[in-house]
Amino acid sequence: MKKVFFIVGAFLVAGGVLSASPFKSPSLNGSTGLISTPTANTGWEDSQFGFDVGARYLEDDNDDTYVGTATFQLFRKLELGVAYDMQDERGDDTILNAKFNFYGSGSSALAVGGNYQMIEFFDKDDSHDFYQLYLAATYGGQFFGMPAETTIVFGKTFARESEYKARFKKAFDFSMGFDLDLLPNIFKGYVHFINDFSNYSYSVDPIGPDAFERGCFNTGARICVLKDSRRFKLNIDALLVDVLDRNRTFSLGAAFGMAF
Repeated sequence: MKKVFFIVGAFLVAGGVLSASPFKSPSLNGSTGLISTPTANTGWEDSQFGFDVGARYLEDDNDDTYVGTATFQLFRKLELGVAYDMQDERGDDTILNAKFNFYGSGSSALAVGGNYQMIEFFDKDDSHDFYQLYLAATYGGQFFGMPAETTIVFGKTFARESEYKARFKKAFDFSMGFDLDLLPNIFKGYVHFINDFSNYSYSVDPIGPDAFERGCFNTGARICVLKDSRRFKLNIDALLVDVLDRNRTFSLGAAFGMAF
C-alpha cells in the first residue's frame, strides 16, 4: 500500500504546480489536514488571523463518537487547535494541537507540529497522557490533468506512563495522502477527493480508523459550499474510514471558518 502512494506522489510532482488551492479543513483530530493526516498548511494562509470550528460523527460496530474541533491561526504560520472526542461507551478524550509552517514556496510547504492527548480509556478516573511530534511536507502537482496536492508525514508518538511506553518505543509514525480537485470541468471546483494512508490514528483511542494492527486507508469527498469566498468557509466531509479492514465504517462532518 505504501508503494502505491509513493507512485501516486511521483505522478503529482511530475505534473507541475497546483493550479487550484485545496480545501484547508480540520482533520479528525482538529489539525488542518486530510482525514488522519495533518498537512503542512494552516487553515487561512492568506490571512493574519482565522479560525475553524467543526463537528464530526463516526460510526462503529461497538461504539459511536462525536468529535468537536476548534482551530485558530495566528500570523499565517502558527496554528493552535483542540478536539474533543465524545465516545458513547468509553470516556471522552481531549487532543490539543500545535503546528508551525516554517517554509512555503509556491505550492510547497513544510511544517512541524504535535499534539497532546488526554485519553480516558474507560472513564474520567482512568485518564492517560500521550504525545505526538511530526514533520509534514506538502506539495502540489497534477494527476490525470486534475490539480492535486500530496502530503507526507513522518513522526513519533510517546506515552508518559511506563505501561504504555513499550507499544511506541521502537515505532515511528508515517502517513501519506492527497487532495484532488475532482473533475473540475464537471464539479467546478466544489468537490475534492481526499485520501490518506497512515500507520497511526487520529488519537491513540480512536473510534473507526484504528491503524494499530495493519495501518489505515481512508477516503472520501470534501465539498466546499463557499468555494469563492475569501473570508468564510463551509466544508462538508463524507468519508469512509479504514476501508481495507473488516471494521470499515463512515464519517460525516462539517467545518465552518472565518478569516480576519
